[in-house]
Amino acid sequence: MTAKRFLLVCHDAGGTVPPVLALAESLLENGHDVSILSQPSVRGRAQELGCAFLAFSRLPNYEQGKPLEEQIELTLPALTGKSVGDDVVAATGDLEADMVVVDANLGGALAAAETLGLPSVVLLHSMYRTFVDTWLGEIWPFLAPDINQTRREFGLDGVQGWPSVFAPHDRLLSVVPSVFEAPVVGLPGSLRHFGFLVPSARRADHVKAFPPGDQPGVLVGLGTTYQHQEGLLRAVVEALGGLEVRALVTTGGQGDADRIRATANVAVTDFVPHHLVLDETDVMVAHGGLGSVSAALAFGVPLVCIPLGRDQPLNTERVIELGAGVALFGDPGPGEIASAVSQVLDEPNYREAARSIAEASRSEGGPAAAVAELEGLLY
Repeated sequence: MTAKRFLLVCHDAGGTVPPVLALAESLLENGHDVSILSQPSVRGRAQELGCAFLAFSRLPNYEQGKPLEEQIELTLPALTGKSVGDDVVAATGDLEADMVVVDANLGGALAAAETLGLPSVVLLHSMYRTFVDTWLGEIWPFLAPDINQTRREFGLDGVQGWPSVFAPHDRLLSVVPSVFEAPVVGLPGSLRHFGFLVPSARRADHVKAFPPGDQPGVLVGLGTTYQHQEGLLRAVVEALGGLEVRALVTTGGQGDADRIRATANVAVTDFVPHHLVLDETDVMVAHGGLGSVSAALAFGVPLVCIPLGRDQPLNTERVIELGAGVALFGDPGPGEIASAVSQVLDEPNYREAARSIAEASRSEGGPAAAVAELEGLLY
């Protein structure tokens, strides 16, 4: 098979990055050349895999410690602006790319990809329903004028919603298995499911570990983008300190790990790629972001979900409906969190449901099958 050149395009909005890395891994394993175009904060992760990296010319990193929703001066150009699309055009030409894969909410980049005359693929880092009647679908009226202005500048007609943004592209790749996809009327024929698209579990000696012992392992991740999660993080740490568990708490860069006071059974660190420790995890406490949910369920790990916003309530809803965990809402205290963790640990049906979802995901082939689909568009 002749090697091809792939350009993968995303922004660094938390769960947008892991599916890109998962695809990149499998593309590289098949001998292809892979370049990632994104914000500078993605450079290290891209190059660690062996990808070439290109930074957006006019889109710097998002500011730490500030919600994305309060960074309109950055998020609006990312989702709607022409400069991101111009970067896609330039990179595709410089690399002589054979295919471009673009994150689903980069409207300007998708417009540019539509004009290239190359196979183009939309990577849905969130479930399709979030683009129809929740979250990103709900904010479409706010984004639409700028997206359509960018489309006109690329010589394209305006569109009426995200489904119309996606329609001209050859494929839509879901990042969840079909069993997890939220029900919605009118799934497009170009949508494909290959299970959870998560990076592989390569071991690394420098990764922070669970505290020693044989108690159940609890992994905590409340997201890598800021959503005022400091108070919740402290409550989770306090809750786990009173349980017979070993806990690994990751702040995701949204809290000072060194300043969080924890008992001996709770290790706190800034960042650990979750896929490297989930095989030692019995339950995950998460904010319901699809990156965290996908990683946990890909390993058959049940969840305690505490959604904070965005697509997290919908993701949490699917976890509950499929029996793979429990949910807490609002501002739960340490007692409520401890009870929820104990419930998931004590009742085996949650683990059984999570393992069933993991098996359904594996049966759809994962990143390797997704890459085979992409290759099929080229050969």
